[in-house]
Amino acid sequence: MSKLPIYAHRGVITKAPENSMAAFQQALEEQADGLEFDVQLTKDYVAIVTHDLNLKRLTGKNYQLNEVPYNQIRKLTVGKRFLKKGTTLLTFDELLAWLIPQQIPVNIELKESFIGQFAALESLVKKCGRLQHVHISSFHEDVLRDVKRINPSLETAFIPKKAFDWTSLQAAAHIDVIHANKKCYYKAKYLNAAQQAGKKVRFYNITGQENCLKNPHQTVIGWITDYPAVVYKNSVS
Repeated sequence: MSKLPIYAHRGVITKAPENSMAAFQQALEEQADGLEFDVQLTKDYVAIVTHDLNLKRLTGKNYQLNEVPYNQIRKLTVGKRFLKKGTTLLTFDELLAWLIPQQIPVNIELKESFIGQFAALESLVKKCGRLQHVHISSFHEDVLRDVKRINPSLETAFIPKKAFDWTSLQAAAHIDVIHANKKCYYKAKYLNAAQQAGKKVRFYNITGQENCLKNPHQTVIGWITDYPAVVYKNSVS
């Protein structure tokens, strides 16, 4: 069979900082079909491409992103060895301007700062209309419900934790796809539950060494990985 689409998790973070332009560009060079990235909100509702709500790991500043306005955030530099001095966090709008001309498929993971922020979410979802291949993922079901309220046709992907009841999928109209951790959920009982509910699955935490890459379960529609070149090499029949 043909290989399934490969999404680079935060870009290629083995060669560039996560969620950076360099990481996304590297992903395309390494045969990724699409990009996965995270988005958080500042205090004044500017969407920033970053995973952590607290910025200490990336910038050294102990700031909660949703408690600080963008005019402070834009002055911060990311202290990683890969980066040139003065590199800053990307805004969603900056990344979108790069994505639109190329129409690169994207998986946008909305983080906890979007919970209860309907207006900011609506703004982001409307901007996604300029992309041809996009889906919204989240650990937070309320965020996905709001996405469906704003745009019922936009694909949503739920990221389950251990407490999630997979039998509830059949009644979950706000969930189109499951994004599941391969280590926990690439098992018959979960795959069968998704299939019975009419849901498809993308798996993350893929290393490229998995036997399932060449013969995936019929519910699987893609892989999310830190190693797109390896996954590409080992998934082609």
